[in-house]
This record gives sequence, structure tokens and C-alpha cells, in this order.
Amino acid sequence: MEKFSKERALQLFKQKLRTFANAPDEDLNQFANVMQIKHFNKGEVILKEGQVCRHFYFILQGCIRGFRMKDGREVNTNFYFEEDIASDFISFRDETPSKFYLVALEECIVYCGSKKEASPVFLNEPSLHAILFRFFQALYFKQMEHSNGFRLLDPEERYKYMLERNPQYLQRIPLSYLASYLGMSRETLSRIRKKRS
Repeated sequence: MEKFSKERALQLFKQKLRTFANAPDEDLNQFANVMQIKHFNKGEVILKEGQVCRHFYFILQGCIRGFRMKDGREVNTNFYFEEDIASDFISFRDETPSKFYLVALEECIVYCGSKKEASPVFLNEPSLHAILFRFFQALYFKQMEHSNGFRLLDPEERYKYMLERNPQYLQRIPLSYLASYLGMSRETLSRIRKKRS
């Protein structure tokens, strides 16, 4: 597993923030000063259903799986990879209990920020307001993509949509998790893959 210095993490995080809007380096540094590098082992639970989400995680290395429980089984709703931001947007924003779990699918290194420490920085720096808005808009859209994007598609269309938007899923996500994410049985997924190969 690659080691990340605070400087390297800061550089990657600032690049990500600049994709949302521009801001002076000193303002971005102020924001990054309240962040810390964290490590999660494979299988480690980061957020549980019922907990209030108070952190967001910029992934430096690894993959985080988002899922919810339905009728006693896990339904995968999201996978977050390098340079993605993982969190439960609604729980984070409204300080309400999360309906999701976040679990490290692989060993992960993240750049972690807490609402308590990051909020004052955003509120005090006008140049960061646009970034904050787009930052959480991106997080919300990522979270909602699964439920809204798949609703009207048949199984083959869902698979095609996933391949076009997230080809890395096939290389890094176990088939059982992928089938759950796509809303189909593992057998159906295997049949679709075989048909397309």
C-alpha cells in the first residue's frame, strides 16, 4: 500500500476541490489544515446505519462500499474509489441518523474531514462557498445515482450503464456485491456478462 504524506494528500485534495470552483491557495490550505489522513482496514465499518454521519472521506487509496439493509439483506448502493468523496450527504447535512453503512471494501487511506472543524472554515472564507456547494452537490448526485439512475432500466441496460460510467467496478468489486448493486441475481449478472463477451 502506497504511503501518503500530508503534503501529497493536500495536493490531491486541492486538485479535486479545484474541479468544483477556483479559490486562493491559502483558503484551500486553511480547509486542508482541518483534515487528517486516516487508515481503514479491509472490512472495517466506517459508518453504521442509525449513526449520524459527521465526516467525509476523500479517498487517496482503496475502495469504500455503501449499502443499506433491506429485509435482512445488504443492498449495495455505491462504491467510492480514489479521488471520490465518500459520506452520507443527507445525514451529514441534516445531522439525522444515516440509512446507510460505509465499509472499507479494500484497505483504504483517506483524507478525512469533520463537519465540526470544516464548517467554520467554509463559513469564514467566501471563496470557499462555491466549492462547498458543488462539493456537496457532487456527493449528493453520487449517492442518488443508484436509486434514480437504475429505476427505469432493465438488467442489461443497467449493466451497460455501469460499464460506460464505472468500468473499474468489474476489476475491483466482487460479483456478489456487483449483482446486488445492479439489482439482479449473481446468475443473471453472469449470463449478461457471458452474452456480452
